[in-house]
Amino acid sequence: MSRYEIEFGSERVAIELGDESEVESSSPPAALSAREAEAALREALETPRGFPPLRQNVVPGDRVAIALDPLLRHPRPILDVVTDVLETAGVAADDITIVEAARHDWPLVSGERGEVAEIHDPNDRDRLAYLATTAKGSRVYLNRTLIDADVVVPVGLLRRDPVTGPHGPWNVLFPGLSDAETREARRFSGEADSVVDDEAFEVGALLGSWFQVGVVLGSGGPAAFVAGLAEDVRDAGLAAVDRAWSFRPRARAETVVVGVGDADAPGDLHDLIAALLVATKLVRRGGRIVALSRVEGAFGPSLSRLAAVDDERRSRRLLRGHEADRDHPLAVGLLDALDWADVYLLSRLDPDVVENLGLIPLERPEEGARLASRSRSCLLVSRAERVHGEVDDPDAA
Repeated sequence: MSRYEIEFGSERVAIELGDESEVESSSPPAALSAREAEAALREALETPRGFPPLRQNVVPGDRVAIALDPLLRHPRPILDVVTDVLETAGVAADDITIVEAARHDWPLVSGERGEVAEIHDPNDRDRLAYLATTAKGSRVYLNRTLIDADVVVPVGLLRRDPVTGPHGPWNVLFPGLSDAETREARRFSGEADSVVDDEAFEVGALLGSWFQVGVVLGSGGPAAFVAGLAEDVRDAGLAAVDRAWSFRPRARAETVVVGVGDADAPGDLHDLIAALLVATKLVRRGGRIVALSRVEGAFGPSLSRLAAVDDERRSRRLLRGHEADRDHPLAVGLLDALDWADVYLLSRLDPDVVENLGLIPLERPEEGARLASRSRSCLLVSRAERVHGEVDDPDAA
């Protein structure tokens, strides 16, 4: 027997598989130490891609807005470096405003260096200003602080999201800091595998926000930084994400075990569905997906519709006319996973509700480990919601 471990949230579970079993596993990349992360970020800001250093983009008296991605947890060390570079270049601390969309997990820490903090309210028309109309005809309204700033520097997470598509600092500006109607309408691209939203880059150009900062996460903190011209950050940043988070097993497996959540956050329904979509690319058709998580949360209208019907009626037809639901892509992703494989789920969701959705609830992580131990082929994917999974032989179903 061989012993393996899979991570989900702040937990680990051991899985024992026979030596005759075909097993491959994916672990999250290591994070940089605090000292390494500071040095790497300073290097990225001083030698950016396709653009002059950040310090050369400002002059004394400039009003600078840092557009902060709410998906970045514990961003204070990143903000400290960025604001230090700006202040060293002559920008006054009280001329720096950190703007971010509201986050639910912790408040934005402000005032430590004297900068101003602003939580963006997409429903406050007084705090929105018209920027321009894009080539596609979209009338763009952005946070007024961004419009009024001399320099806007977005700082965002770099990620290939199986549900919403590639994500980076360009999304922080648009739709992240636009009006509520735009944010809701553009929440999901519907083509998550490859599409990067070109209109977001157009909005950045219209705003004059050329210099952007992307963060590649590892296990417990940043693993790399990419800064510079927006399009270069996109190309180099997503390539860095692929190097850090890609998993390419030889073939699909009978069972795929996915862990969901970071060490400091259990993940949410979005993370769960993202992990299931990763698993569908790795498991054989009709196989078994075992999702280990501590996910909890209320369902939106689309998932609630799926939970309210029996197996025979649970299909995409049930969701027609509900494409505007905030959780519509999550419901579609869940259906895709259920159409491909049997799904077993450990979570903090009500087991009866889990069953109503067509999943098989687990009570303990050890139950998932036992399911995996019976498999002739098994893939183990920790923190699967961040992984870009693809088998070398896509036809081996």
